[in-house]
Amino acid sequence: MTLLVLVLTLVWIVVLAPATLVIRFLPVNSPLVLQGLSGSLWSGAATQATLAPAGQALLHGRLTWRIRPLSVLQLSPCVELGFDGSGVSSRRSPEQPATVAGVACLSVAGEVGLRDLSFDLPAGIFLRSADVTLGGDISGQLTNLTWQGGKLQALSGRGLWSDARILSDELNLSLQTLPFTVGRESDNSLTVELDNGDLLAQQTDTPLHVAMRSTVSLNGSFHTRAQLALQSQAPDSVVELLDIIAEPQGGGLYTLEVRSQP
Repeated sequence: MTLLVLVLTLVWIVVLAPATLVIRFLPVNSPLVLQGLSGSLWSGAATQATLAPAGQALLHGRLTWRIRPLSVLQLSPCVELGFDGSGVSSRRSPEQPATVAGVACLSVAGEVGLRDLSFDLPAGIFLRSADVTLGGDISGQLTNLTWQGGKLQALSGRGLWSDARILSDELNLSLQTLPFTVGRESDNSLTVELDNGDLLAQQTDTPLHVAMRSTVSLNGSFHTRAQLALQSQAPDSVVELLDIIAEPQGGGLYTLEVRSQP
């Protein structure tokens, strides 16, 4: 009898419990705000999901989830996640579509994993500055992201920054398409490597060969080092800018290094 009660209770919690209970599982001061919840814990949706780290809204749209039944029986529950919305507009970046889809799993050892996470996001959400804005679209896939005990255990992915632009009141620098890879640096940091060298022959209007490596700490700080090579079609405005912000190495080569604190 006791076993039957436990089974029926579990069925109610997972299958019949209302989706509004999802909010209770979010950590205190979570950057994810959910409204308009419908469905159940098993399969539900939030019609108004907003990602707002530090109180600054970056994305808003519809979030859906569905627990895979077999994964629960295997004591490693997995949830299919989907987001369809847009990035919040800014002074220089209009509102653009944003989509994310993937699978999140929790092991009995407490390991949280994201697998085959695909994303298509406006570049502007990755840098919210009064002086400089990123334009274009960043898309790709994280094939593996594993997190356990507050530490980053594994990370791998790749993607493209399409229609890449750096915008300010005085600048509209177009870099066309920039491929990038993402990986784990340490328990609390990741790396982003970017190089458009293989695409320069097809992108004849690109003013720069960019080879960049950025280390980003989970506390928000980063260290970026880039090697920049002027192309023959680079306008004078780009040369003048590099003379100001980068270190000339001769022969049209520049080194740019940027560090930030959280």
